[in-house]
Amino acid sequence: MGGDYLVRMQKPDGSFHYIYNPVRGVFSERQYNILRHTGSAICLLDLYDATRDQRYLGSAASAIKFLVTRVRPFEKNAAYVLDFDGKAKLGATGLALIAICKQSEAAARPADLELARRLARFIVSQQRADGGFESYWKVRGDEPSGSVSLFYPGEAMLGLLTLHRMTKEPGLLDAARRGADFLIKTQRTRGLPPDAWFIQALERLYQITPNSAYSGHAIDLAAAMIANQIGEFEEGEQDSEADLTDTRAAMVASRAEGMVAAYLLARKTGDKRADMIATHLRVSVRFQLSQQYTMANTQGAKNPAMALGGFRQGPAYGRIRIDYVQHNISALLGVARALY
Repeated sequence: MGGDYLVRMQKPDGSFHYIYNPVRGVFSERQYNILRHTGSAICLLDLYDATRDQRYLGSAASAIKFLVTRVRPFEKNAAYVLDFDGKAKLGATGLALIAICKQSEAAARPADLELARRLARFIVSQQRADGGFESYWKVRGDEPSGSVSLFYPGEAMLGLLTLHRMTKEPGLLDAARRGADFLIKTQRTRGLPPDAWFIQALERLYQITPNSAYSGHAIDLAAAMIANQIGEFEEGEQDSEADLTDTRAAMVASRAEGMVAAYLLARKTGDKRADMIATHLRVSVRFQLSQQYTMANTQGAKNPAMALGGFRQGPAYGRIRIDYVQHNISALLGVARALY
């Protein structure tokens, strides 16, 4: 249903209607965000992989065609993605790399690999001597310096590892390892953040290099997320839980994406926290599904068929944005693969 919503919201140029207000029945095209657009393409490719429904592959291809219009050349045969706010964000290039690699795998498009390599070269160029990544390339000159984004480094590393899975180029793996070692060290010093993208990168990295530092840190990050959930979960309790700091459906879903990767690592390594993570993933799923528009809860919508399958912002907010849908699709697919 979520995938069908995205397909329905896609415009002829491959972009999506960014925000939809079901009560008023209106779209909002407030400044478009290329990261959320690219995440939507990724989840459609994952949905195609799970269902083999050609509609999702076609929609993803159209979305990536639009994405490529935001690619800009960089020095030494590299390229980056420019967002609509004029910023060259590391995370945008990382997600684009994931999307293009996934499309190449799904549709047997080897020509995409050259663009993927150009994006990877940009990511590697943004890595500092200490292993950390710069979050922005200074296109305008007023971008903040230092590692200022929580999610961009994890997105970038996951992009490098996705390309490495296809090409086995050692430089990609080396950059990801150096980035992971830097983040593990700094996060354990400053406190464990809800870095779901980094957990996914660590799970992919562990598949290549079974290092207990990678699995342990990923599981610790998931445990820290769980500690921030509201209330205490008791056996048999059916009430949904949401995150203490943000009850948006997309936030709960994006953290669930990370917890899925942590659960797989916990199960693989025999970590006793695997059952705890699985329990909270089921709690998360109940909350996520409660935020989806279905035929049973669209009575107040101006056009129920238009809202069907979308995920609202949260219990108090009814609007639908493409990333709300994207993160919920990805999380639900991950839980389905991991637990059922």
